[in-house]
Amino acid sequence: MPALPQPGTGAHIFLVGWQGVAWEVAMKIRFVVLVLLIPCSTIYADGADDAGARVHEYFEAFNARDIQKIATGIYSTPVHVGGGAGHRVLATPEAAMDNLDSLYDTIETEGWRESVIDNLKICMASASLALVDTRYSRIDNDGKPIPPAIRTNLYVLQMIEGDWRIVAFYGHDDDKRPGC
Repeated sequence: MPALPQPGTGAHIFLVGWQGVAWEVAMKIRFVVLVLLIPCSTIYADGADDAGARVHEYFEAFNARDIQKIATGIYSTPVHVGGGAGHRVLATPEAAMDNLDSLYDTIETEGWRESVIDNLKICMASASLALVDTRYSRIDNDGKPIPPAIRTNLYVLQMIEGDWRIVAFYGHDDDKRPGC
């Protein structure tokens, strides 16, 4: 019985055709890509979990009115804030604290008691940059949502010195969420 032609030889190409060779090469490339991406996706998954946990921590600090913790431990100033018709930059922790004080004054006149996260959608742009789209409600003293019942903010978090920090956030329409 004659030996079968070995891959990569002219006889092999003749027997399996160019499509067969292309399929073999494509399968090898897919295998290498999967082997390389599995560790990366695990790193990104861990980063996504950590970035999401940081947004939950932010909401806990916000509900506790801990503006010092937010301005110096969760934000990384300058923080870009946008949404609606304008934007602003909170250049220093002091500016961030002033902004939070003003925000509390506004929402407390609406009867605000706490903000409650409904869900997060997290997109990892890289191992050190996360986009965390947050659907939440502001709850009044009677336990009812303050209109609009569902609100959305896109938080941009960056890994800085081993810690996820909010560097920007943007309010947007609740029916539009970014895709990863």
